[in-house]
Amino acid sequence: MSYDPRLLFAQISIRLDQTPARSLLELSREFQVGADAIQNVVASMTGGVKFTNFKDDLLLAKLTRLFLAKPTSPINELWFELGYKSSRAFARAVRRACGLSPADLRKRVISDVSAQKTPPLKASSMIH
Repeated sequence: MSYDPRLLFAQISIRLDQTPARSLLELSREFQVGADAIQNVVASMTGGVKFTNFKDDLLLAKLTRLFLAKPTSPINELWFELGYKSSRAFARAVRRACGLSPADLRKRVISDVSAQKTPPLKASSMIH
């Protein structure tokens, strides 16, 4: 192993927070480590959370921040800002992460804040 797992995990987290659409392969190429190394680092640093679930959690956290900062921003602008190649790919990723469409997720985030109940959304705890 020619990398520091903590540093690699921090770099992965930063990249996925900046652009949640980044794939495992893209990260592997960027950091010049195997995809299995990335999966292992994420699992070891998160207590066993799979890479896909970790990525979904970061997407939901980023979307929650965006929805709160820009509650009226058109959904069709967000997919581009988050690095997705199409609105369909974005909608699929959101639905995979939490079982809701992007518009329904925004309604939920806004209503949760309005009702003063703001538990963080986690893909690993959502029912699919």
